[in-house]
Amino acid sequence: MRNIRAVAFKEFIHILRDRRTLTLLIVMPLMQLMIYGYGINTDVKHLPTYVYDQDRTYLSRRLINAFTQSDYFTVKTQAASLGQVYSALDRGLAQSALIIPPDFTANLLKKKGVQVQLIIDGTDSTPANVALNSSQAIINAFMQNEKLVPVQLLPIDFRPRLWYNPDLKSSYFMLPGLVGLLLQFLVPMITATAIVREKERGNIEQLLVTPIKSYELIIGKILPYIALGVLIASSIITIMHFLFMVPIHGSVMTLFFLTLVYLVVCLGIGLWASTIADNQQQAGQIVMFFAMPSILLSGFIFPREGMPVWVRDIGYFIPMTYFLKIVRGIILKGMGFFDLIDQVWPLLLMAVLVIVFSIRRFSKRMT
Repeated sequence: MRNIRAVAFKEFIHILRDRRTLTLLIVMPLMQLMIYGYGINTDVKHLPTYVYDQDRTYLSRRLINAFTQSDYFTVKTQAASLGQVYSALDRGLAQSALIIPPDFTANLLKKKGVQVQLIIDGTDSTPANVALNSSQAIINAFMQNEKLVPVQLLPIDFRPRLWYNPDLKSSYFMLPGLVGLLLQFLVPMITATAIVREKERGNIEQLLVTPIKSYELIIGKILPYIALGVLIASSIITIMHFLFMVPIHGSVMTLFFLTLVYLVVCLGIGLWASTIADNQQQAGQIVMFFAMPSILLSGFIFPREGMPVWVRDIGYFIPMTYFLKIVRGIILKGMGFFDLIDQVWPLLLMAVLVIVFSIRRFSKRMT
């Protein structure tokens, strides 16, 4: 135990003296948190909209107000012609255009059908779907409010409800996943490059000729990075909760324990990469080779349900796939340890396998 403490203390000193590593550990989580919290936002609102009102009556104005008050549409210009509308859509000045015919009010008062057109720029499917769905809801609400259609008793009273994230805030989904992303990227990177740097300088070979056993050397090397990983995860969760107001419904202790398990997997990947790489650049490339599939196939950004079966099966071999469900389940749903057992046991198995394999390979490589 004394030897492990000595190696760990030595590693802490090296980390504190390495300004580049310290800068990476401090700046990277904060920068990613700001980008994903503020910059990457799938809550589409305030779509720039042109309006061509050919009726210009009180009822057409109330329809326009119904669109603007919904927060999904922002009227930029009252167009004077269809040509102006088409030009705005072509040039990207508007993402939608509301066209009200000249006989809008007259036909409504006569209980005749009226064709109101909403032209939507479909080049980006996300805002296009938002405009399509929200505009239909706005029209239905407008007709009910203006008593243009009778209130009917429908045979099915359909009342959908949203749980866990009723306002559909993208930060609630993205920021908990950011914990897994940064640990998957930073911890293996700094572990692998630090060990490879020691190999390049010949320090590890000098330590191996001392009475320190190889497993004591490895444990002492990875302990500081476990502490750094815990610090990174704690800082992200704290900022996420107090700055972005993401509620934490589950047990913090359960989250802490399962984050430690995920950290062991990440450390094992970094340790394994250090046994393959001959220099720090190669170590970084190996870690990035594993990081990119984790981002794309784990469900961090793209839903796994929309992937082909064979691609989804690849995701089962990625530890971040399980950790994302764990961290989102605890933070957003308040799930407990046994509620997440289907995600916990594969992660525990990965932690045991990767750390045992990495330590054995590291010991064999060094002896």
